[in-house]
Amino acid sequence: MPALIRLHWPVLSRRLLITAGLLFAGFVIVALLGSFGAFNRPNLRLTQYLQGRGSYGQDLGLGAFSYLGSIELTLVIAALLGLALFRGLRLLAVLPMVAILFGSGLEFIGKLVVPSIAPGRAFQRFPEILPTFSHHVGKYSFPSGHVLRATIVYGLVLYLAERWELFGRDSSRLSPVLVLVIFFVGYAVIYLGWHWFSDALGGLLLGLTLLLGLIAYLERKRTVNPGHQLD
Repeated sequence: MPALIRLHWPVLSRRLLITAGLLFAGFVIVALLGSFGAFNRPNLRLTQYLQGRGSYGQDLGLGAFSYLGSIELTLVIAALLGLALFRGLRLLAVLPMVAILFGSGLEFIGKLVVPSIAPGRAFQRFPEILPTFSHHVGKYSFPSGHVLRATIVYGLVLYLAERWELFGRDSSRLSPVLVLVIFFVGYAVIYLGWHWFSDALGGLLLGLTLLLGLIAYLERKRTVNPGHQLD
């Protein structure tokens, strides 16, 4: 049985799965600490600090930037990736969208299970002139779905750019940009008063867990089934 596992899951894929398991363990630890109020003081101080240095211009800029983590936009990007890169491979074509929807489902469950009270009305800075789409600040806020989805979709774009030269030979130059996109989505949801730092951290850890699991599967398909290459 171990030999069969090694055969069907190459070394890189197995290492990615192990890393994903460790990240998920980190997510669980953050969730437990958050449930016991371990982040209450640093969460409050960080939000007050960021908003204390803010302005209406930042409200508008970060409000617009937060769309990059919305379920609407990330699903569109995931669909375009699947259709453009995995033509003719039905399972692979829907995988990016499935990862976004599955992650959003876990986000919903997390908000039901982890009693992390969302920032109150006094912290809300999202400009009223901008459409909110499907986002509404609820009673509980752990984990951040915006950070979770941004990590999955832009992390997948980063992987495809580095590994498959998605945008040509110079596509690796996009790597710092994509990392900054994820960072600023996390910054935006904290600054706008949608989430605490612990929520953003939880979303990042869960997003990385799902991202590495997805990459491990794609690497397995590439190695074990070389006919399943990106078009």
